[in-house]
Amino acid sequence: MKKTGQRWWGWVLLMPMAAMACRYSVRDTGFVDLGAGGYRLEWAAPADFPEKGTREWAQAAAALLADSNVQYSAIRADGNGTGELRLSDPAGRTLSVARIGPESGTDAFRWVDSVVSSPARDRLLRESLRSYAVVVLVEGTDAAGNARVAEAARAAIASVSRLIPGMPKPVSVPPQMLLVPVAQQAGERVFLWGLGMEPGTVTEPRLALVYGRGRRLGGTLEGPLITATALRERLVLVGQDCECDLDRAWLRGPMIPARWDAALQQAAAKTLGFDPENPMVRAEVGRIVDRGPVPGQKRRMTGTSQELGYSEDSVDAVPVATEVEEAVGEERREVSRVEERHEPAEPAPTETARTGWWVLGGALAAAVVAGAGIFFKGSRA
Repeated sequence: MKKTGQRWWGWVLLMPMAAMACRYSVRDTGFVDLGAGGYRLEWAAPADFPEKGTREWAQAAAALLADSNVQYSAIRADGNGTGELRLSDPAGRTLSVARIGPESGTDAFRWVDSVVSSPARDRLLRESLRSYAVVVLVEGTDAAGNARVAEAARAAIASVSRLIPGMPKPVSVPPQMLLVPVAQQAGERVFLWGLGMEPGTVTEPRLALVYGRGRRLGGTLEGPLITATALRERLVLVGQDCECDLDRAWLRGPMIPARWDAALQQAAAKTLGFDPENPMVRAEVGRIVDRGPVPGQKRRMTGTSQELGYSEDSVDAVPVATEVEEAVGEERREVSRVEERHEPAEPAPTETARTGWWVLGGALAAAVVAGAGIFFKGSRA
């Protein structure tokens, strides 16, 4: 009885420390498909559309969508011999991918493949596997605006790169920037739509932050809203502990429609140190995401504007400069101040309350040591 009691108390003392340890960062959760609704690809064809063509669409979907987050369905629609391939997302948005006549031929395979694959998306998934995150910059027709936004993005990336070594789970490769020029946007309609943007060329540049398995963090930014401060705040969130006081809404961003095959899955498991498709991992991350915000919690993270003395409560509430030159100058000054205040080896604490956690952690560590001593003494007895 004495041995059993000593062993039991030893494990009880070890449990709190295990409970405090979080295995996942926000970046890690981006590789876990929580099954919160995917995309639906509909083949809508009128009654007089040749049955042979409908079979071709079904065959193409079975071959090309098996490893994606897109499901296929065929429905009847009104019309005179012309079918439509359209994509819908969980929020109810739709995109007409193509309108096809009776003689589809190999068009079925080409159009279905365009829904889950494109040069920019393929590169993004490769980069997100190895890097901290990917900043997707979609250029507009305003050359000066493109240059300003690119400079702001590079400044934010450089600033956050200096903070990564002090984050809970450092990543060796810093954030990368993926540029989508105007000339390539016609072939990236589905990708842009999946990022929450309207396909088509616009004047102002647009920007989205993507991490993990193509998961978007926050909404897209456009034109003057794209500043180094706004982007830096979002980038910092990606490296945070998933158990911190972060609003869980940031962990529920939509994934882009894309193919995620076995090779990518194996590479992700090797890089992360855990299998994001493991049912136990999915259940654990799902509980973390669904738990919701802690009452009274604040989004106060290392490197954000709140730590720098600003008062914004959300990274979506970014002040817009009235003049482009003023915005660029201010961002340069802000990045310089961030670099002076943060050193990678010893990042500043996010809030004074963290001191209490360190005290509690020290007490628990002492308890663990004592419990381990009792446990092993009992075992030898």
